[in-house]
Amino acid sequence: MNIFTKLNFKIIALVVGFTAFGNVLFAQNQKAWSGNTNGFRIDTTVNSGSQVTWNLTLGSGSTSSKVDGGGRKGLTTVTWGNTTAAMVRDTIKAFETLNGCTSGIVNKPIDVYPKPVVSVSINDTLCIGASLGTKTLTVSNYAAIGGASNLGEFNITFELRSGSTSGPNALGIPITLPTVGGSISISSIPAASLPAGTYYLVITGFASNITATASNPAPGSYAGGNAAATLAAIPTNYAIHIRPAITTPAIQAY
Repeated sequence: MNIFTKLNFKIIALVVGFTAFGNVLFAQNQKAWSGNTNGFRIDTTVNSGSQVTWNLTLGSGSTSSKVDGGGRKGLTTVTWGNTTAAMVRDTIKAFETLNGCTSGIVNKPIDVYPKPVVSVSINDTLCIGASLGTKTLTVSNYAAIGGASNLGEFNITFELRSGSTSGPNALGIPITLPTVGGSISISSIPAASLPAGTYYLVITGFASNITATASNPAPGSYAGGNAAATLAAIPTNYAIHIRPAITTPAIQAY
């Protein structure tokens, strides 16, 4: 079904969150977006009154950092950082001390993925009444971040903003579509229903479709569900210029 017909709109434009808590006792890898934050704690039903010591081992290229908090079992919060083009594996480590005895060290590997890179075609200019053919939005670094062994497919939310990347959404509501193999096909765009002007395809949300497993929360959205942060991190790279209609003059004899 053509999504533009369904929504009674004729044009489209381009948007994701993540805050979760994991249990450090499981060794299964947790997946996270660079720039997002997770909290971790030790099982509060074990070793009542113990002192918890946290460590964070960084993978090559990682810029992740942690802040240790208080609480009976010691809460730690980690902000993930990965400025490379590939996944980086960090490891949360913890051990407990109680009555002069020290537990073994437990490890929780975290796969930290770089931000998505999204591309579309070059800008287009339409005269009112013309139609733009089907366009494809592509996650350019899908090979590094997408697929079953990584962050799966993605649900991308987008808007068609009028006048500027911060202007009103000409569609009225945001639209979310799933990628297939890291791409979305955007249906043809007739220009007749919009006034002349410039419209920007703006991504406001970008989320992994992986669900929670064991003690690992789902990776969720890039930029923690903050649309402004997503827009800042994934700049608009596509504009549609709609030009006013021109009246065809009659040929006059003189």
